[in-house]
Amino acid sequence: MLLTEQAYAVIDLPPATPEMLAEFETLPLDPYAGGKQRYRRFSQYRLTFEDDEWRLELLPHRPFIQPPTINSYVGGVRREFEPLRIDPEPQIVAGARALGLDTTTDWQINVHQCRVVANDDVRGVSVPEGPHRDGHEFGMLAVFRRQGIAGGENQLMPTGGGEPFFRVTLEANQALVYDDAKMWHYATDIEPTGPEGGFRDLWIVAFNQWENRKY
Repeated sequence: MLLTEQAYAVIDLPPATPEMLAEFETLPLDPYAGGKQRYRRFSQYRLTFEDDEWRLELLPHRPFIQPPTINSYVGGVRREFEPLRIDPEPQIVAGARALGLDTTTDWQINVHQCRVVANDDVRGVSVPEGPHRDGHEFGMLAVFRRQGIAGGENQLMPTGGGEPFFRVTLEANQALVYDDAKMWHYATDIEPTGPEGGFRDLWIVAFNQWENRKY
């Protein structure tokens, strides 16, 4: 493990390419977020260490499902999202290295590509379910662009909630990696800084050993 003693770290990621950033403009509306603030695609991958390198393989597309014990907001709902249309391997590999993932086993990776918007008509709710854990082994919250907004602070707190012990406002091409079993996480809402509104482009990534894979 390369994390701090508190099982989290902020890392720099390989910069998003222009093509990757352009894909955030194409994200479909997430109809399960309780409003019109979030747009999302979702895909799953298998991560394998071969020839001293991590390699990412796209898995068959499936709905995204979480149990109600993990997500009290939409747990148990089969959420149908369109798949990613980009190659996330460089950023996923950077996260795997920072986490110090075991190279002797394969890993399942979930990637949610999201845009959260805020304007005079849309409240920029980042996390509708509130402080929580996702029920995975490790997580990564990666930000690729912030435009015309304030807020969107990522927070880590004790399991069960309470005062955050770590706060960070991630800038473009930064990520927060953490041990999901040891803490809860949250992100504050975003607010527009001008009449034209704004947005935050990010990934929500989960890492599970292949034998413990989800969905």
